[in-house]
Amino acid sequence: MKKKVYSADLTHTGNGTMALTFPLGTAYVVSYAKKILGEDFNFRLFKYQDLLSKAILKDPPDILALSNYCWNIELGYTLINWAKSINPNLTVILGGPNFPTEAFEKKAFFKSRPLIDFYIESEGEIGFVKVLEKLKEYDFNTEALKKAEENIVNCCYLNGDNLIQAKIERIKDVNILPSPYLDGTLDEFFELPLIPMLETTRGCPFSCTFCADGLSFKNKIYSYDMQRVKDEIKYVCDKVKNMDELRFSDLNFGMYKQDVETAEFVAE
Repeated sequence: MKKKVYSADLTHTGNGTMALTFPLGTAYVVSYAKKILGEDFNFRLFKYQDLLSKAILKDPPDILALSNYCWNIELGYTLINWAKSINPNLTVILGGPNFPTEAFEKKAFFKSRPLIDFYIESEGEIGFVKVLEKLKEYDFNTEALKKAEENIVNCCYLNGDNLIQAKIERIKDVNILPSPYLDGTLDEFFELPLIPMLETTRGCPFSCTFCADGLSFKNKIYSYDMQRVKDEIKYVCDKVKNMDELRFSDLNFGMYKQDVETAEFVAE
């Protein structure tokens, strides 16, 4: 039987939807995982915690993977705590920019949030797949995997008092990643009052110390093929319903020549 993996980019909804965009970053991770491991795992993607909670109650997952930003860390950890009460053997994986860069701070992060099993640093796609592959190799015995202290690319975790952190690698050809729009992963989110978001490049040439993307290993810029970008824009245009806004997650949109062509296509 396939293992169930629920992934979410959660937003607070107590006073309106706080993070109004499609769960694009998490969708990229899910799309790539489906491409590589679709025969071994069933993947589902969520944005709203109430829908995720209902799914956990109805059909508890084996693995819960959440995005971690400054605006949803407490919401996510509260849900993790509750989900663990439903399935004590649940494996929890987090990823996202709201994570320390220094080893002693990473250790403190895990110590203060002991229900988190693995953290994927930087780009999530390859690290997430590698963790799932290792879990399968260890027969989904999370503690056995941790005790082995294996280095898993882009992954960080704690075994007792030992911090295990592997080399951080970037994806140099982003076009190996499936488009979560074109493969249908994001289709259901067109039914919700959310803003579609696109990514046409990754990386930033600057080193701003106040920014999570100012780290030196993110200085190279990698671009998606222009035809792919146009196909995504067309797909969004055809699917969008009750939304008149489109956002780009590029760190420096408007800085490169291809951005002019993208903007002209959007206008068209």
